[in-house]
Amino acid sequence: MGRFTVIGAGALGTLFAAKLFEAGHEVEVVVRRAERQAEIEAAGLRLIDAVPGPEEKGARAVITAFPRVSLWEEKVAFGGKDGSGPHFILLAVKQSAITRELGLELGRRMSPSAWIVCLQNGIGHLETLTPYVPAERLISAVTTEGAMISAAGEAVHTGSGTTWIGAAGEERAEVSEIAQKNLVYWLQLAGFSASVSKNISSRIWQKLLINAVINPLTALLRVPNGELLSLPEAGELMRALYEEGVALARALDIRLEPDLWEQLLEVCRRTANNSSSMLQDMAAGRRTEIDAITGGLLREADRGGIALPTHLTVYRLIKAAEAGYRP
Repeated sequence: MGRFTVIGAGALGTLFAAKLFEAGHEVEVVVRRAERQAEIEAAGLRLIDAVPGPEEKGARAVITAFPRVSLWEEKVAFGGKDGSGPHFILLAVKQSAITRELGLELGRRMSPSAWIVCLQNGIGHLETLTPYVPAERLISAVTTEGAMISAAGEAVHTGSGTTWIGAAGEERAEVSEIAQKNLVYWLQLAGFSASVSKNISSRIWQKLLINAVINPLTALLRVPNGELLSLPEAGELMRALYEEGVALARALDIRLEPDLWEQLLEVCRRTANNSSSMLQDMAAGRRTEIDAITGGLLREADRGGIALPTHLTVYRLIKAAEAGYRP
């Protein structure tokens, strides 16, 4: 079985940690708050699986996992130093948490057999990590799994999806090929739909464009994902954001699938009752990922001298709402 360290115990971190633990893998969870560490040690990670397999016949499966849990400040080495078999460190934190300091600590604490797996939504985090983490040890992951934290503090698996794995830089794909295949195999054993992607940069951009359309609009309008489809004016904004993003990707010679618009609409339908992470952050008065998602698009557009007026307007509105919100 595999060895995993999951950094972050939010919705996505809990989803992966609980299902991997349930499948018999060695799992460690790393958190920043001592009270969260105590909660997990006492009651475990609780995952409500609203999309169970056929054998459950529509019932909501409940997984309570008791992985080893560490506090970030403990400065322990991730996975030890024995080098016996691959050890995967899943970065299940928000893009804003990918800092120089994090990269420095990861570089110091990862074992010789460790691979860093980045699950972030935006772009730019790999450039932040590469000065401190060996580039050949970075793996990109794109997932369309849906998860959110319930009022009870449990993670709810709201929608099944696919997780694609690929080398962070395609020129380094051969170095991590075996590790990628091992990771996919172990994710599949844990019940995830997973596969290796030879063009992970396109997958990253496709998810980025979908997030840049759905997340800011749901946050501004204070509606769940599915409600965007029932508001005509929202539909017009969605299409404008989408077309600007596609034009930017084409200018950067990034290949997109021809049915990406239909995929975007299907995400809204499949996660109709979900509150996007940006909406949840806005409602809680937290900093959103707008700088990593829409901001990432705007930075790329600025380098190429390309105008994204709708994205720029949405970006400014979110930043203004962040500055003025009082919970």
